[in-house]
Amino acid sequence: MNNKVSKIILTVLGVMVIAFIMVWLETGHRAKEAFNEGEKEYKKKDYDMAVVWYGSTIRFYTPGSKWVKKAKERIFEIGKMYEEQGKYKESADTYGEVVHGIYAIRSFYTPHQDWQKQAMKKVEECKEKIKNKT
Repeated sequence: MNNKVSKIILTVLGVMVIAFIMVWLETGHRAKEAFNEGEKEYKKKDYDMAVVWYGSTIRFYTPGSKWVKKAKERIFEIGKMYEEQGKYKESADTYGEVVHGIYAIRSFYTPHQDWQKQAMKKVEECKEKIKNKT
């Protein structure tokens, strides 16, 4: 392989690595911003809007993101609160945000399948409680 071809290959690889890093950083930044918006709504006790923002945070997934983990924890906290208040439909919808968020981020693998299974179980429990209530 001559020197010119090697330079082209290295340049292309370098550009690809830089583009990957830029996308990673931008996605992480967006996750942080969405989580912070969720926290604002949570503090205002607008839990439905907070769940929307936390769900957006999950959709801005990057491996190892602490914002995604925190958003999931908040969603489960809100879901539990609704459950304790007997608001099973709201609770099921809240847990469902984790399920749908994880479906949205899967690619050649599905991250956080344990969270998804846990959320699906909670959705089913809430639906059962709704059915038994009527």
